[in-house]
Amino acid sequence: MINAVIVGMGRWGQYLVESVQGKSDKIEFVGGRTRTTSESARAFADKHGFSLTASYEELLERDDVNAVVLASPHSTHAEQVQMAAKA
Repeated sequence: MINAVIVGMGRWGQYLVESVQGKSDKIEFVGGRTRTTSESARAFADKHGFSLTASYEELLERDDVNAVVLASPHSTHAEQVQMAAKA
C-alpha cells in the first residue's frame, strides 16, 4: 500500500481523494494540507480518515509517507516537488 499525502483540498483535491480512498488496495491518503484550513476541509478529511497538518514541511517529515499528491496551484508545484524530493 502506498501511503500518500495530498496538498490542496479544493475541488480537484477532493475529487482525487474520493476517487481512491477506501476503494483502492494500492494507494491511501494518510494526511493532507490546505492553504485555508476551514471547517469544511477538516470535515472532509475526517470523513475520509486522515488528518490535516499546519504545514507542508510537517507532511514531508512523516515517516509513514511514500508519495505526495499535489492538487495545489500550478505556480507552487516546482518548489513543492523540490521539497518532496529532498525529503
